[in-house]
Amino acid sequence: MQSGIKTLDILTLLSTPGIGRRTVQQLLETELKSSPSSLQDLRDLLVERASLNGHRMRIPTSLELEAAYVLAERVLESSHDLGVQVIGSDTQMFPRQLRDIPDPPVMLYVRGNVQCLYREPAVAVIGTREPSQFGLSAAEKLSATLAAQQFVIVSGLAIGCDAAAHTGCLNAGGQTVAVLAHGLDHVYPSKNRDLADRILDSGGCLVSEYAPGTRPRGNFFVERDRLQSGLSAGVIVIETDLRGGTMHTAQFCIDQHRLLACVVHPPKFATHEKARGNQMLIAEGKAMPLSSRADIDSFVARFQNVPKLNESGQVKGPSTKRSEQLSFFSEWAS
Repeated sequence: MQSGIKTLDILTLLSTPGIGRRTVQQLLETELKSSPSSLQDLRDLLVERASLNGHRMRIPTSLELEAAYVLAERVLESSHDLGVQVIGSDTQMFPRQLRDIPDPPVMLYVRGNVQCLYREPAVAVIGTREPSQFGLSAAEKLSATLAAQQFVIVSGLAIGCDAAAHTGCLNAGGQTVAVLAHGLDHVYPSKNRDLADRILDSGGCLVSEYAPGTRPRGNFFVERDRLQSGLSAGVIVIETDLRGGTMHTAQFCIDQHRLLACVVHPPKFATHEKARGNQMLIAEGKAMPLSSRADIDSFVARFQNVPKLNESGQVKGPSTKRSEQLSFFSEWAS
């Protein structure tokens, strides 16, 4: 993205009352004759954009922009003090896979090994905060299986399936990325602080689009979900009911033309309420089912050339062979 609007300008705009991410994104998509060299230039750009679009946006005063600039500088200073890298979408460090998703972030904050964001392939392993015993086992062991094949595991550090996915990856010696819905000056939920430290100590990273000091809000978790799939070439749903954050991520995965897969529950857990979302996504042809080694191999093979959804919006399923079950399926099968 060669907009000419630099990271400090982006932070200033994001710190300005009445200006949100989507407005900033529109400005970033504007081809400029020259980069803004002053706050007045930045304000003039807002006026010009509003005039061209006939948009009734509130234009900030010069004093408001000056105050926002001071806040932006504080964000950079506090990030530096916390060891958090600030990556604007104007920079080469901004992850390629996030540039072209619908509603991309305009700023990323990264704590830990930023190189994890560029390693391929990456797969998001996600699920409910209230999993069954099978779900916990599947999240941990499937993530370990993929990490052993050099996959980066992406998840959201929530209790339940997310924490199990991170843990399984770490136990296999892999690298994992936790996408958070708040500033990186703290960890939510607090009970996963030790897990967050372990992620950092093992060469992984924590990622957010929110500046240090930002506390979590309900809508931030939905916005976070699009980044989990956006950073990944595919998404695996461990367990989900018909509604909830996991289903949001699944829909973002489909919208972003990533590969979606769902774990198939063994008969003992097939009637569990947290299996209903998996069953629906598979039945509608939106996700490929995973219940055997052949399925996992088929899923992994897709990353050599990840397919988009066909015209009917469906993904063709993998082999139906069930001759060799993975351990976390077979141990719960009876």
